[in-house]
Amino acid sequence: MLFYETILTNFLLAPTKRVLSLKDPSSKMSKSSPDISSRIMLTDNSSQIDRKIRGAVTDSIQGITFDPENRPGTSNLLSILAACENAEAETVAKRYEGKGHGDLKKDVAEALEEMLKGPRTEFERLRKDKVYLTEVAREGAKKAKERSQSTMSAVRKLIGLY
Repeated sequence: MLFYETILTNFLLAPTKRVLSLKDPSSKMSKSSPDISSRIMLTDNSSQIDRKIRGAVTDSIQGITFDPENRPGTSNLLSILAACENAEAETVAKRYEGKGHGDLKKDVAEALEEMLKGPRTEFERLRKDKVYLTEVAREGAKKAKERSQSTMSAVRKLIGLY
């Protein structure tokens, strides 16, 4: 099965609209952020995920509630956990009555690890399959050449070099 077919059959539909940065919950999680602790990568191992989630920004308010406006960090963790469980963040928050951020962070790290386990295994398998990667590169180059030839032909015709 091709990698993109694997992704299409394993992608996540969740009510979460966007995942925010673990270090700055006022901005979107992004792989281009200079702070590697602000995001979870498919290639992160269990201990890296745990470390990043434990270091995620929350607040000093007691208890766990879903309130994106006043508690963006806590709400972001609840949204991430809800996405992993395909649930609503408000529903997930109710499970944490009387609990603290440590409990929430532990559960988020475990849920992320479980959710990423399958795609990470497939990614690693494909990374080691040099024959497959060579074939994908060859097919991509062939398609790029076909598309560029027709484009360049049109450009040459337009500027009078044909």
